[in-house]
Amino acid sequence: MTDNREHPLVPRGRRVYGADIGIILLDTDIPRPAGDLANARTLGFPVHYAATTGAPVEQVVDRAASGLLDNFLATGRWLVDLGARAITTCCGFLAIFQRELASALPVPVATSSLLQIPLVLQLLQPHQQVAVLTIDRAALTTAHFDGVGVTGGRRARVRVVGLEHTEHLYSVIMKGEGALDVGRARAEVVSTCEQAVAAAPEIAAFVFECTNLPPYAQAVREATGRPVWDAVTLVRWLQQGMDQ
Repeated sequence: MTDNREHPLVPRGRRVYGADIGIILLDTDIPRPAGDLANARTLGFPVHYAATTGAPVEQVVDRAASGLLDNFLATGRWLVDLGARAITTCCGFLAIFQRELASALPVPVATSSLLQIPLVLQLLQPHQQVAVLTIDRAALTTAHFDGVGVTGGRRARVRVVGLEHTEHLYSVIMKGEGALDVGRARAEVVSTCEQAVAAAPEIAAFVFECTNLPPYAQAVREATGRPVWDAVTLVRWLQQGMDQ
């Protein structure tokens, strides 16, 4: 039996209690292994999930989420009404709407793992770089970085590394082809990061844009010797701020 003597008054105003973070999902059925932000076992604390109807992966990634802001706002408002005290998303490309969502929703909003880039850069020596690992290098534009405050000198220290060349992971996430072979995907991610560091030793850290990539973060840390920040580290930080 739960002992409520330390907190005898429970405020009114939420439909669901005990979960602080609301996660906006895309309209997709991508396989989500443990470690993925949309796998409910990943974070170790309860969260709210809500899918955004009419927001497929290809529209968000390939077409910069064009025409979808109102859809995401509606999902965010629904999550807040449900009881979320902070909002995040399940796609790093929604950095493009960081300012709009944060301005319109009445709770803190962290759309993308890319929000961690300015802090990570502060940790490094001036000549060192952050590598952003993304599912599609060409689709991650200046507008996405502008949305999270990565401009000017900061942007000059960011190297974008894409996974569009991978035979398996890209096909599963972007083309909706088949089941996910976690071992094969891990090997592709690790190989890509190893090649990036070999080509640019000034890479001192990784930030994973894609919320499907955290399952492979530890393998990349071990293979490259570089720290990795991703959507899971962002949401755990967000949760720490909400804890009471």
